[in-house]
Amino acid sequence: MKEKRRFHHTPALDDMALFVAVVRHGSFHAASEALAMPGATLSRRIAAMEQRLGVRLLERTTRRVALNEAARTFYERCAVLVDEASRAEALLRTPQSEAGVQLRIAMSADVARHWVAPLLPAFCRLHPQLSLEIDLNARDDDSPPADLTLRHGSLRHAERALWPLLSLPQGLFAAPTYLARQAAPRTPDELLQHDCLGPAPRWRLQGPGLTGEVRLRHSIIVSDLDIQRELAEQGAGIAMLPHSLVQDSVRHGRLVPLLGEWRCPPLSLLALAGTTPPAPLVSELADFLQQRLALG
Repeated sequence: MKEKRRFHHTPALDDMALFVAVVRHGSFHAASEALAMPGATLSRRIAAMEQRLGVRLLERTTRRVALNEAARTFYERCAVLVDEASRAEALLRTPQSEAGVQLRIAMSADVARHWVAPLLPAFCRLHPQLSLEIDLNARDDDSPPADLTLRHGSLRHAERALWPLLSLPQGLFAAPTYLARQAAPRTPDELLQHDCLGPAPRWRLQGPGLTGEVRLRHSIIVSDLDIQRELAEQGAGIAMLPHSLVQDSVRHGRLVPLLGEWRCPPLSLLALAGTTPPAPLVSELADFLQQRLALG
């Protein structure tokens, strides 16, 4: 008598897509907003998939979810399948279906230069009939929102679908010429005595057992990260900048790290849809950027 084979239930592609979305967005709440799906439904679908597989895929906390290390390989394979399915569906579109379609993306020049612009040609190759308009200018509040806005910010209080794209560690930096005029701050409170660069009126720092906001004395208020770095290199003041943008400056001695025992909040890059629910092509672009940026 032949031994019966044990039936193994392969997850449906839809369930894989939900699982991938939760991992990429970092929480059920953010994923449910991006998918326009009730959070309870999303959580129930993932729990059912975990039960069928007999493996815990996600480690849940009150605020976030994290990928279980034992499920990392499974996630990576699911992500490939989900992305390939999206691309296969895109190939079914006739040229007429995308002819004349134009998406407007709004972002600052520094975001475009360092992270987004290099990725856009690959997306355009997937959609040959698509036109992308990149808007680098600040717009009035009365102007219609862009199809997709890329900005620094927080996940909180978003009324439209959003995708977290990057979280960049930051630090405080100043030029040796500036520190020759002003002694380096030894505590965050001493920053009030220094010229600081950036758009924020306060910096939030975390040290040994302490977290607090420090009021600043701005010498120049500017939001562009490249301009902040250039001003800091010229000795105009202290700037809070992502480590990835100042590696060369620090290596060649143009900038010096300050208050190294204190941690700065990371710089978060988000994609925010212009409409709710977002158009399918907008969601596809946001997912594309999220995947590519995650790969570094």
